[in-house]
Amino acid sequence: MAVVDSIILVIIGAGALVGFIKGFVKQLATLLGLVAGLVAAKALYASVAEKVFSRITDSMTVAQVLAFIAIWVAVPLAFALIASLLTKAMEAVSLGWLNRWLGFGLGALKALLLVSLLVGVIEFIDSDNTLLSQTKKKESVLYYPMKSFAGIFFPAAKAVTEQIVNGDVV
Repeated sequence: MAVVDSIILVIIGAGALVGFIKGFVKQLATLLGLVAGLVAAKALYASVAEKVFSRITDSMTVAQVLAFIAIWVAVPLAFALIASLLTKAMEAVSLGWLNRWLGFGLGALKALLLVSLLVGVIEFIDSDNTLLSQTKKKESVLYYPMKSFAGIFFPAAKAVTEQIVNGDVV
């Protein structure tokens, strides 16, 4: 087994372990909370800045930045609180084991996506193979499958990245 494969497996194993410890509900709440927080912050920052943060500062720009940050922090915290309550409810009805094993799978999936994105970044940055030699990439069993894994979930991002790399974008 190549060193690259060992590193990939350690990252995926760590993600799966964290997922098992946190559980599915908390893992999912973390992901959804970040996305929902970003969407809510984008939609509401101007009105919150005007109503709440305009009293704190005279600068509307500072008020908008503070409002955006406050919303983006508050929404994931609310999701985390709800996830904690749901996790306790699942444990109360003896479904804690299911929560943990589903969390194991979701944690592994998140780690797979992370590794895949990192491999894509390495490919983008290291086009002349100075960071990671072509020989080591070919020796690895997992490197090239990880390179294509993110494309399953993010086909649009992959297409845009390829256009940028090929110089098709003006």
